Amino acid sequence: METSTIRPITSTTEHRRHSILWRVILYFAVASIALSICVSAAIVVWNYQQQTDAFKRKLEDIRVGYSESLGSSLWFYDEIQIRSQVKGIMNLDAISYVRVTDNLNMNIEEGRRPHHTDVEKLPIAFNGKDIGFLEIAFDRDAVFAQASRAAISNMVAQLVSLLLLASLLGFVVHSLINRRISLMAEEVNERLNKNSFEPLSTRPGNNLDEIDVLILAFNALSEQMNDELKQKTQAQQQLKTINLELEDRVKERTNNLQCTVDELNQTLAELHTTQSKLIESEKLSSLGGMVAGIAHEINTPLGLCITIHSYISDHYLKMKEAFEQGEMRKQNFVEFVGMMDESLTILDKNLQRAAHLIKSFKQVSEDQTGEHIRKFSLHDYLHEILETLSPKFKQNQHKVEIDCSEQLWMQTYAGSISQVLTNLIMNSLLHGFEHKKDGHIRIQAAEERGNIVIRYSDDGIGLTAEAKTKIFDPFYTTKRGHGGTGLGMHLVYNIVNQRLKGDIQVEDSEQGAAFRLVIPKVTEEHSTQI
Repeated sequence: METSTIRPITSTTEHRRHSILWRVILYFAVASIALSICVSAAIVVWNYQQQTDAFKRKLEDIRVGYSESLGSSLWFYDEIQIRSQVKGIMNLDAISYVRVTDNLNMNIEEGRRPHHTDVEKLPIAFNGKDIGFLEIAFDRDAVFAQASRAAISNMVAQLVSLLLLASLLGFVVHSLINRRISLMAEEVNERLNKNSFEPLSTRPGNNLDEIDVLILAFNALSEQMNDELKQKTQAQQQLKTINLELEDRVKERTNNLQCTVDELNQTLAELHTTQSKLIESEKLSSLGGMVAGIAHEINTPLGLCITIHSYISDHYLKMKEAFEQGEMRKQNFVEFVGMMDESLTILDKNLQRAAHLIKSFKQVSEDQTGEHIRKFSLHDYLHEILETLSPKFKQNQHKVEIDCSEQLWMQTYAGSISQVLTNLIMNSLLHGFEHKKDGHIRIQAAEERGNIVIRYSDDGIGLTAEAKTKIFDPFYTTKRGHGGTGLGMHLVYNIVNQRLKGDIQVEDSEQGAAFRLVIPKVTEEHSTQI
């Protein structure tokens, strides 16, 4: 077991860059400058406000002091006296513009006229009658400059005082903290380089401040580390012995574990092979059941055709015998012709029925056994699938409703569609309608954003909460011991997701079971195997 070593600090430049002393001085200086700027700004605003208030008071004094004399001079058109009074007002502090006008053509002004919002307008009256106006503007720039100069002077004085205080603070910090900590750091680095944990030569003073407490704590830690180092050395020797024993045990158990893993991999491969065989068996079983049903269904019209053929042969022989003997009458021939018309009509209907069944079965069986993509009408193909399953509905009153547009088409693996819907319908017949004779199945299909959405639902007994979560799991069945393999819905899930590149989900339904299938309308050719 390797012991980690503490890396000593050897860079003096880096140490100085991060020194507590310089950081204290820097923080104090930055805080002082920020405080001085804030105070100076406040002083500028305060002085400016004071000057503004003084100007308002000065306006009142001007109105009281000059109103009567200006009114008299303006009444008698004494322009010299008015100009003298205007200059007197201009000489007042912080006045930048003065103008005297009457209601006629008198206009005497001094200074540069500012923006109209900065001009105060006072009425001039004589004997109680307004005869003109006195306009006065406040020199805000001058006042602001004066306030700024005062604030800058105050800020400079504050900065000088604060810098002197920062220097004094730096000296105190260096004497009480920084110097003593630097001495401690040098001794600690020296001991780290020598890999020694002896107590510090720097001894605590009589004041027992925080630095003294740190020295005492470090010395106590050094003694404790010396004791632990000795114990650690002994423990390392013991660990070496234990590690050797553990390595031997690990090797032995690793070999045993590898044997177990090999056995599990072999078992898993056998399970995959068995699962593939069971899935293929499920496909063939489904197709075999379809063959048996279709064969039984075709036997009925074919048997009837054979009976009609025998019936026609008997009447034909009788007519032939009567004709040869010259005993055939017109009435007999008319009856024979009527019988032939009726028999041929029956033969035509039954042969067409058999041909239709064979065509539907041929198309569906070719699709299920083949692996090719073709374009087909979904509406017609759904009805072909029902034709192949018609024997299953002979002994009950179950109904299947198809809600699909005749213009809806798909270009995909038709046999996969047939396998999926056949499994769903057979599940409804075997599980959903187990104790029901008049079940109802509904298949809805519509196009949605390039996909075909098929909703399959029945009004049977429905699915339990467990069945909803496990229905697509392999070998899950509620008919264990009664012929159920648990691979039907697993096969459906694999076909939809892998071959058709779609998705199938169990939907909530108030009655019975419901599934929602989303399948691409056009499937690209691929080599996925189920």
